Amino acid sequence: MAVRTLAVFVVASLLTLPLAAAAQDYGDGFGIGGVLLPSGSPTILGVSRLGDAVALEVSLALDIASDDGDDSTQFGVGAGVRKYWYTERNFQPFFGGRAEIVHSSIDIGGHSNDHTLFGIVGFLGGEYFVARNVSIVGEVNVGLYFGSVELGTGSRLAAFLYL
Repeated sequence: MAVRTLAVFVVASLLTLPLAAAAQDYGDGFGIGGVLLPSGSPTILGVSRLGDAVALEVSLALDIASDDGDDSTQFGVGAGVRKYWYTERNFQPFFGGRAEIVHSSIDIGGHSNDHTLFGIVGFLGGEYFVARNVSIVGEVNVGLYFGSVELGTGSRLAAFLYL
């Protein structure tokens, strides 16, 4: 499923590159994209710039799996803020934070287990613009999750198309 989503995103991005070159500013407007790595729940991301140096980010993740009677479902939503150090170049470093809610439900052999976590995540990363409206985003993050208190670290690589 993730490979098909990635292929559709790449084809759509390549078809819109001529239009993207006509844009005036890097990352101007609303960006839609998806997480490429780490593989896991397919995640759709939306980013909207507020002025030059601040952006709002929202995310939605859904993963449903079934294997020999064992079922699992994971659903997540998140919202955050990015602060860019500078926005005049192809590479734009940023830092920020987001709040996430993740619910997972696992049914193994008739035994069900539901788990919901609320997390606060801080991150540091950069956005590289391949064209004025097409970018690749990489970040590292540290999060504190409540529900069963957990400290987590991670990274992600995503791609965006700004409309």
